[in-house]
Amino acid sequence: MIGTDDKPAVFAKFRGKQIFAEMGRLFYWVLETFSAAGYRIELFDNLPRAELGKYGPRALELPGLALTGSLPADTRGMIYLFDERDRDASRRTWRKEVQVRDDVFSPYWLSEPVFMPYPVHPVHSGPDLPERLRRYRQTERRMRIFFSGDVEGYVRNRICYPAEKLPRLAVINTIRERFGEWLCLVNDETELATELDSDHCRERFVLAEPGNFRVDTDKWLPTVASADFFLCPPGFVMPMCHNTVEAMAVGTIPIINYPEWFRPGLTHQENCLAFGDADDLICQLHAALAMDRGKIAEMRRSAVQYYERNLTAESFAGRVEASKQHRVRVLMITDANTARNAARLSRNSVLVRDESSMDRGARGRLIRWLRTLNA
Repeated sequence: MIGTDDKPAVFAKFRGKQIFAEMGRLFYWVLETFSAAGYRIELFDNLPRAELGKYGPRALELPGLALTGSLPADTRGMIYLFDERDRDASRRTWRKEVQVRDDVFSPYWLSEPVFMPYPVHPVHSGPDLPERLRRYRQTERRMRIFFSGDVEGYVRNRICYPAEKLPRLAVINTIRERFGEWLCLVNDETELATELDSDHCRERFVLAEPGNFRVDTDKWLPTVASADFFLCPPGFVMPMCHNTVEAMAVGTIPIINYPEWFRPGLTHQENCLAFGDADDLICQLHAALAMDRGKIAEMRRSAVQYYERNLTAESFAGRVEASKQHRVRVLMITDANTARNAARLSRNSVLVRDESSMDRGARGRLIRWLRTLNA
């Protein structure tokens, strides 16, 4: 492969506006993933600086990334990374072409897209993340269950398949009303530190009082790593949220009501505790409190293993490189697509489709039949 320092090389050129949405988080996400996987990146400098938002400019500082105003002289060993095809770039020969899309509610029967792993938040990322995660996984667990996060405005549910999701505010209100003596409310950093220094919360749920207190960014990952379980209610627009990924990354087991949004889906009692309605939420929280240390350690190992196999930059790069397709469609889970198309989510959507329910022969026959329709 062509690249300096024997690194595989990517030429990236983005022409659409959607990639710069979410305060530049998507733009940073896709480039940081390739950078963290060890690729050298040549990024075409047609960037709308005013639209890069809060996080987009961070991408320009990624290791191995350089801006360029032209196509590379020799592209045969490079990956072409794009959202909308560029005419000049499409005339070149590339080792692979990787198109970034966000339509995860489409069926994709005729191709096999690769999902870009949902990342830790940009404020927690960086070249030293793998080393920090290894260190955090060794943290002493001093809380059984923990949650800290916003709830204001988290009242809407857009997703109805396979069942409606309990919104974040409803999750927290249910816990307030029904978890009683097992709930420890903390209102500031001092109260949290006091609880962590005692044995009081080793078998309880510690809730950072929403509206009063949120854990500082630089303390977030080590604090999450201090719990056996982390409550992962849905995000503001869509279920998927950074905190689930961050929990598994540090070896904390997620308690979640959208396990099917991961690829492959998370498995109840293996690498997560999954809940449905309010009654089931309380049931799973009590199950977490009652779980013996051996089972918790087993689930913790499974959560870390899931993260390493499916959510790291290296695992993503491996799936892209292993794809038999020359043009690989890479799918990102985004707020915008969920807001526009939530009603399209069904059992046939590639995001949640259970491939194991269809044997290879049946799937091959279906694909061949669909191709005849498009011929």
